[in-house]
Amino acid sequence: MTDLRERVPGHSLIDELIRQWELGNISVDDQTNAVIAEDAHGWYRGVLGERRVAEILDELEECVVLHSVPVGSGTTDIDHVVVSQAGVFTINSKYSPGRDVWFAGRGMFVGGFKQAYILNSLREAGRAADALSKATGMTVPVTGVIVFIEPGKLTQKATPGGDDGDPEIKVVRDVRLLSALRGSPIFSPEQAGRILDAAVRPETWHRSPVESTTGASIAREFLALEEALGPRLAQEYAAPVAATRSRGSAAQSAKYAAARASKARVKKQAKREKMLVELLGAITLIVGALIGLALFAGR
Repeated sequence: MTDLRERVPGHSLIDELIRQWELGNISVDDQTNAVIAEDAHGWYRGVLGERRVAEILDELEECVVLHSVPVGSGTTDIDHVVVSQAGVFTINSKYSPGRDVWFAGRGMFVGGFKQAYILNSLREAGRAADALSKATGMTVPVTGVIVFIEPGKLTQKATPGGDDGDPEIKVVRDVRLLSALRGSPIFSPEQAGRILDAAVRPETWHRSPVESTTGASIAREFLALEEALGPRLAQEYAAPVAATRSRGSAAQSAKYAAARASKARVKKQAKREKMLVELLGAITLIVGALIGLALFAGR
C-alpha cells in the first residue's frame, strides 16, 4: 500500500483481532457465547469507536481523512488524521458510552479512573507536526482531538494541555466533533495540497513501512468476525450503557441523529435541484442550437 487513503477505520485493530481469531484466542463456544480475551474486548470496542467517528467524519467537506495511520517504528497508529485548509488534526477515538469525563490541564478521569489520554494526544499531535513539517519543509501545526462516543457528563476545569509550546488539544463528545474541526483557513490551497501529498505517504509517518492488508480485504474480514461475535458483544456492551447513560447524552445522540437525517435530506434535495438545473441548461443549449440551425437554413 503506497497511499494511506486506502486504509479503513480501525485497520490496525482489525488486523490484530483477526490474528487473535486465527490463534484461537477469540471463538464461539457450543452455546454460541463469545469467548474473547480481555485485551481483545478493548480492541473490539476500539474498532466500534473508530468506525463511529469515521461515520461522523464522512460529513466533513473539502478535507481528506486518513484512518489508522501507522507511526514511529512499531505498531502504534493514529486513529484518524484530518487534513484541510482549516488545519491538520489528529483524532483519538474513545468508546466510553455512559461514562462521565473530567479533565483539566494534562489530567483526565473517565468513569472515575485516571487516564493518560491528554498526554497521549499531546505526544500524538507533536509527532504528527514533526513528521509533516519535515516532509513538507514548512511549519505544520497540528491540533489533537480526543472524541468520546456517547459519554455521560463532560466536565472541563481548565484548558486541556495548558503549557506554552504544547499543541492545541480539544476534548469533545461525538456530537460536537464536526464543529471542533471547522474554522477559518490557516493554509492556502497550495499549502494544504503539499501537506496532503506528504500525509498520504506511509514513509512520512513510519520509519520502516511494511506491507499492509488492503482496506477492502480487512473490511470483509471484520464483517465476518462481527457476524460471529458482534451481536453478543453488542448486547454485553449495551447493558452497562443502558444503566449509566444520562438523559442529556441520550438527548444529544437523538439530536445528532435527527440533524444527520435532516442534512441528508437537504443534500439529497440539493442534488436533485442541481441535476434539474443542469438538465434545463442542456435543454436550453439544444434548443438554442436548433433555432440557430433553422435561422441559418432559412437564409
